[in-house]
Amino acid sequence: MAWFDAFAKDYDQWYESKLGSFVDQVEKELIEEMAKPKENEKVLDLGAGTGTYSLWLARRGLKVTALDQSKEMLNIAQEKAEKEGLKIDWHLGDAHQLPFENETFDLVVSVTAIEFMDDPNKVLFEAMRVLKPNGRLVIGLLSKESPWGELYTKKAKEDPNNLFAKAHLYQEEEIETLLPYPFQLKKGLYLPPVMEFDEKEAKKREQVKQAKQEQGAGFFVIRWDKGNGI
Repeated sequence: MAWFDAFAKDYDQWYESKLGSFVDQVEKELIEEMAKPKENEKVLDLGAGTGTYSLWLARRGLKVTALDQSKEMLNIAQEKAEKEGLKIDWHLGDAHQLPFENETFDLVVSVTAIEFMDDPNKVLFEAMRVLKPNGRLVIGLLSKESPWGELYTKKAKEDPNNLFAKAHLYQEEEIETLLPYPFQLKKGLYLPPVMEFDEKEAKKREQVKQAKQEQGAGFFVIRWDKGNGI
């Protein structure tokens, strides 16, 4: 059984909360800014989980292929897609060995999934392999040096069965070790994990801190472009 199977049933409850909804909005805006998804592009969602980004991209008119190693997660994702009438090509599989031909996709995205991979470098090299020339690889990572990172680390230490017990949270200086190619970085999610907050004020604060790219962000978005020699 995949690690995430045990968490599939309750996973989407997070997005239904006020805090979860805000976090989801912030992260999607960052992914959109960096990935610049375009209608009719072929996109691969690595570690698709319950389909949060697969559905989001399909709604935008992209041709989505989604892969995850959790059967339970994919079942939930497929049910949601069917209810919306969205056509997505679902694959149960291992991101370390992608079942796709070279140069298949215009865009590969992976959001809060690399942290749980056994060999992140191998996964990202595979992602580069299946990208077309001039394609984009965009990943979202949880930041270790942030209030969010502190919370996840604490939960993992307190409970070995916690979702984050097998996660590797990233420090900014680690990003360059993921792939030996130039990258772009955007930091965001400056709201700490608090249940009560003013949404308008949080959005204003987020905009200011993102503009300055301050330290303490809970979320990193990294983009690599597949050019000559890559």
